[in-house]
Amino acid sequence: MDIAVVADDFTGANANGALLTAKGFSSATCLGLDHWNPASFAAYTAVCLNAESRLLPRDQAWKVVYNAVSMFCREQPALVSKRVDSTLRGNVGAEMEAAVTAMDDAYGHQHSLAVLVASYPSSGRICVGGYQIVHGIPLERSPIAKDAATPVNNTSVLKIVAEQSKIACGFIPLDRVLEGPAAVRQGIEDARARGCRAVVCDAVADEDITTIAQALASASYPLIALDPGPFTAELAAVRVKAPRAQFENRVFLAVGSTSDLTRTQLEALRLAHPCHLVAMDVRKILAAESERQQEIDRVLNAVCAAHKEATVLGVCTAGNREDVFSMEEMSRQLGILPCEISQRINTALAEVTRRALQHRQMGIGGLYTSGGEVTVAVVRTLEAGGFSVRDQVLPLAVYGHIIGGQHPDLPMITKGGFVGDKDSLVECVEYLFTKISTRKRPA
Repeated sequence: MDIAVVADDFTGANANGALLTAKGFSSATCLGLDHWNPASFAAYTAVCLNAESRLLPRDQAWKVVYNAVSMFCREQPALVSKRVDSTLRGNVGAEMEAAVTAMDDAYGHQHSLAVLVASYPSSGRICVGGYQIVHGIPLERSPIAKDAATPVNNTSVLKIVAEQSKIACGFIPLDRVLEGPAAVRQGIEDARARGCRAVVCDAVADEDITTIAQALASASYPLIALDPGPFTAELAAVRVKAPRAQFENRVFLAVGSTSDLTRTQLEALRLAHPCHLVAMDVRKILAAESERQQEIDRVLNAVCAAHKEATVLGVCTAGNREDVFSMEEMSRQLGILPCEISQRINTALAEVTRRALQHRQMGIGGLYTSGGEVTVAVVRTLEAGGFSVRDQVLPLAVYGHIIGGQHPDLPMITKGGFVGDKDSLVECVEYLFTKISTRKRPA
């Protein structure tokens, strides 16, 4: 076990596990302290424990979390996380204090640091100025905060922590986060020098959470991540090496769209996951057959040269704005119809995809295609008989398995080229990761 998560309820434990799975860690949820058996979870790199502490009186929650963290520390995980509710319901401050105390006792010193990043941007939860905002509404005014069992009467994260514990807590504001990892790390070290045992960090976007995680990548003291899940996943990604290579769980992208939205989605994906995406020179694809084949070979070789840490591979037709071309202008220059241009591009994307999938050592376990014409070209090139629809990931983004052909039962997501917002591609790729993280396709 590399990553230990103590959650205050079962659904929260599972949610954290899903995010860790998307980062390449094999994840499992333990029902509770009385169900813990190290041998039963030895095969997993991430274990999330359901402490059931949210509804407990504060003193009992403190004790339960202390016992859970102490138990996990005996397994010597590389990272410990205390999962908190995204609307800060329950015993956030008391459980933070319990986790820090348990870490101190386990390691025999008082150098442990808790880092609370309460944001979950994709779920509408952000922290700015130290205030928790839910879908644009102050936390204490949100409907969730009026929960009958665990109401929240404050919007300030620092005040919520202070009301529930005596732990000294620092604060990293958004302007410091926007300066980058080095600035965040300096702010954290300054807080530690003042005697703070915990730090609350602003974050309004996934990129901010990544910045905070990168700031702590090389921290030498024991860390406790407190968050609804995204920060734990990012911190795990930079501090713990995920054992992806033993499974076929890389995702391959075939993206033909050149729209501004698609490029924005690709950039968001590069920030969220280690990517190796190769831009195809469309003009060479539309040239003579020999030049077309040379370009296909070049792109394939470039894809195959991906660093082993890259978890998302793929081919696209526009790496940046300068690569975008006008179909009508290209049609006039070459004297061929736009539909033929589209067909030649799509079949080239499909051919690179087919040949990449043949390289089993690359560990590609899932496929993503953007645009209906690209998808049809890929499926036909793989000689598949169809597509088995399993789920809708997003509107007009569908998950399923390939039927028959060269790669039967291969997990796949297809999405329209003009569909979604800037984070939609990240959502699709992470959905695929949860499906293929421990999957080994038959030879």
